Amino acid sequence: MLATASTTRVFVSVFRTSNCRIQLLGKTVNAPRTCSDVLRPGVALRRFRIGRLTGMFAALLASVLSVVSPSNAAELHLRNGDRVTGELINRVDGKIHFRSPLLGDLVVSETDAAIIESVDVPVESLTGLPPAKAKPKPTPPKTTPDQAAPAVAGAPAVSGTTVAKAPTPGSPAKPTAAAPEKSGKWKGKLELGFQQQSGRQDGLTTTVRADAERERGRNQIKGSMRYLYGELNDRINTDRADASLRWRYQLSPRVFAQSLTSFLTDDVKQIDQNYEQNLGFGYALLKRDRHVVNVGGGATAQYRQAVNIDNGLALLGEVFQDYTYKINGRITLIQDLLAQYSPVTKDQYILRNGTLVATSGDVQNYRVRFNSTLQGRVTDRISMNLRFEYEFDNTIADRDAKSDQRISSSLGYAF
Repeated sequence: MLATASTTRVFVSVFRTSNCRIQLLGKTVNAPRTCSDVLRPGVALRRFRIGRLTGMFAALLASVLSVVSPSNAAELHLRNGDRVTGELINRVDGKIHFRSPLLGDLVVSETDAAIIESVDVPVESLTGLPPAKAKPKPTPPKTTPDQAAPAVAGAPAVSGTTVAKAPTPGSPAKPTAAAPEKSGKWKGKLELGFQQQSGRQDGLTTTVRADAERERGRNQIKGSMRYLYGELNDRINTDRADASLRWRYQLSPRVFAQSLTSFLTDDVKQIDQNYEQNLGFGYALLKRDRHVVNVGGGATAQYRQAVNIDNGLALLGEVFQDYTYKINGRITLIQDLLAQYSPVTKDQYILRNGTLVATSGDVQNYRVRFNSTLQGRVTDRISMNLRFEYEFDNTIADRDAKSDQRISSSLGYAF
């Protein structure tokens, strides 16, 4: 920190060990870095943007946690049957002091309400999905005394025990009913996010997402759809739609086969259409009630039509990883990583005299995608979602559009 005789102060971040001497309000001072780095244009602007992005992400994270994660989860059961989730503050003079994140502070007589300290939250509600209905346990068939018989002829019957009566010769045997196969039901969620900004800059951002999944036996099917649209100062900076269908088949408790079909179109990145078909295998590194980590790899066939790039088919190798952490009964963290690479390069084209001409250099065909989602359950069907998404595609012609990152929040409704 460099300071003058007055109250004015200048803060300089130290990144290098070399020294230089600069003039500050008429005085010569030492700075523990190179002068070119101190006076490099654009450094302060980039640091301001990074600080603003970090502060916005921290504010969104705090708002989600404040709503969906009370410090001491409890339920207030009222006499009329209503239930309120929140935090027990105190019990004084026959009064219950209770704090709800939605209703605020409540004071109820102990004769009109009861407190349940530990709230039993089903696992299905971690992502805003409705809880599964509990199936009644089958009741074992009762055996009448006349059906009981000693196991060994001549042996005395033991009191309190029954033995099934053996069928007599010639009597028709009753068929044994086979256990019915569990048929998993579809579970889905619809999310909507909207942000509007006016003033020094005018901005508009809209996000629509839909997910549906089903598990039946060894099969797991998941479908996803996403539409992103954004404007900044009357200029479209995001216009993308994509969809995917994933099928996983469990070969063993930890090994699975995977097929993923996807499609996307992006007007800003000038991708008219992009189709991909992936086949691969995965392995569950960690498989517990609260932690699940999967890794795997495979091959992807890609067909792309885009501006200023060599169109057609490409074959890419792929590695993937996904992680799910159920923090508690209300909050869960989901993260996934995907990396694709093709050893075959693509020619980049430029427009010259009205004709697309291939440039002398080749473009390496690789892509990296990272997504993380913090999902909080507000009710059995409503959830809040905070996302960080990053994607880099080296084959995009526009250098400024190669990378794309966003922080977004949305409300979800389970069905």
